[in-house]
Amino acid sequence: MTTEYRVIFDKFIKKLKGDNSFFDYKDLSEEEINEIVHEHLLSLLNRSIDKIYSFGSPDIDFYDKDDENQVFNAVLIPQEISLLSELMYFLYLEEDKNKLKSLGIFFRTSEINVFSPANERKSYLDMIDKEESRILNLLSNYLSRDRETWTFKSVYGGN
Repeated sequence: MTTEYRVIFDKFIKKLKGDNSFFDYKDLSEEEINEIVHEHLLSLLNRSIDKIYSFGSPDIDFYDKDDENQVFNAVLIPQEISLLSELMYFLYLEEDKNKLKSLGIFFRTSEINVFSPANERKSYLDMIDKEESRILNLLSNYLSRDRETWTFKSVYGGN
């Protein structure tokens, strides 16, 4: 049995309700837009998997997947699907954080304030920091549980 990437992508896209910038590509054909969006989704998914492994070793091999057929070679449990979509969303927000930081390198504060007032940027960055804290809790919770029983793992081996 397998799990299609589409299940995770659909859950992620629902989180982007009012964010038109993810799909905002002017002067491109629908086919080109679909290709760009799909590549972005794949990139976010792969970075999400890398993020999980940077915090520990999950009970399932998330790298055991088929990018050509867009499937994981295992059935992911709902918590894993949710975790991957949440990580994708956080990494997407982190891209904006990096854009804001790069603006600070090239422009003075007064110039940046023309596009985005300081308090608006600070609120947005604070929201991303809160999201990061939430994601770290989700990762910790996931890695500390047995994926089949969803019970906490014991440090002594077994549940």
